[in-house]
Amino acid sequence: MLRAWYHAPGVRPPAPSALQEPLDRLYREFDYAARVELDAIRFPLRYDDARDRELVGLLTACLAYGRVDLFGRALEHALAAMGSSPAAFVAAFDPRRDARVFAGFRYRFNRPCDLVAFCVAARDVLARWGTLEKCFAAGDAAGAGPIRPALERFARAFLEADLREVFPHGRPSRGYRHLFPLPSAGGPCKRLHLYLRWMVRRAPPDFGLWTSVAPARLLIPVDTHVENMSRAIGLTRRRSRTWRMAEEITARLARVDPEDPVKFDFALCHKRMSGDCRDRRDPVVCAPCGLRGVCRHWRRGAARENRRGR
Repeated sequence: MLRAWYHAPGVRPPAPSALQEPLDRLYREFDYAARVELDAIRFPLRYDDARDRELVGLLTACLAYGRVDLFGRALEHALAAMGSSPAAFVAAFDPRRDARVFAGFRYRFNRPCDLVAFCVAARDVLARWGTLEKCFAAGDAAGAGPIRPALERFARAFLEADLREVFPHGRPSRGYRHLFPLPSAGGPCKRLHLYLRWMVRRAPPDFGLWTSVAPARLLIPVDTHVENMSRAIGLTRRRSRTWRMAEEITARLARVDPEDPVKFDFALCHKRMSGDCRDRRDPVVCAPCGLRGVCRHWRRGAARENRRGR
C-alpha cells in the first residue's frame, strides 16, 4: 500500500482528486521559457525544418544520460560536425568519407564509432521509410493500446540495422547499444520516452511533429528528478527505476489528465532540478510550493510538529 511510503503515522498518500488542482496549477503556471534553455529539448528546437528536428531530437535523446551540461558539450561537437542540416548530412552519409568528422568525440560510454553507426542506421531507416515517424508507425500496426511493442520495434530498427560498414564483425559496440535501450529489458527507457514526448505532444514545451501517436499512450520519462518528485507526492511506491515505475506514475497522472498524462513531466523534473524541491521539509523553500499540501515531506514534518505539540 502507498500508505507505508509516507513513513509517518496519520500521513496518507493524496487521493487523485487532491492532486488535480495542484498539478494543473503547476502545469499552467510553470515558466517553461525560463527552463527550456537548461533542458535537452533546446537542441532540436534550434532547427526549423521538421526533418532536422526529428533527427536531432533522436540523437539528443539517445545521448541524454547524465547531466545536460555534460552531454550537451558532446552533442554540440556532433551537431557542429553535421553542419546546418543534420538530416541532409545523414541522408548523404558515407562512413568511409565522413567518419573522420566525429574524431575526438567522447561522452562516457560513447566514442566516434557510435555516432558513425547512428548515422548509418538513421540513413538506412530514412531511406526506407522517409521519416522516423513512419518507421515508428510501421511497428505500431494497431495504432492504439500500450506503446511498449511499438517502442521495442523502433529501437530494434536501429539495433538490428546493417552496421558492417562500421563494425566489421557485425556486432555493434556496447556504446552504440546503450543509445537504444529495449523496453523488453525492463528498464524505464527514459530517453526513448523523452523523445516520444517531444515528438507527440503538441503543447509547450514540446513541438509535436508526429500525428500518428496519441499523447494518451505515452509513458513518463523517469529520471532521478521525476522519480523523487513522484514519490514525494504519492505517484509511486516503487523503489527501483523500472518500466513498471513509469507505468505506475503515468497511470496516476492519467487520473488527473487521461488525454495527456505526461504533460506534467517537464515541470515536475525542473522543479527539483532547479532546487525548488530538496527532498525534505524546508520552511523557506517549501513555502511558495503549490504541491506542498500533497507532498509527503511537508505533511510528514507537519505531522511530527503536531505530535510534539500535544
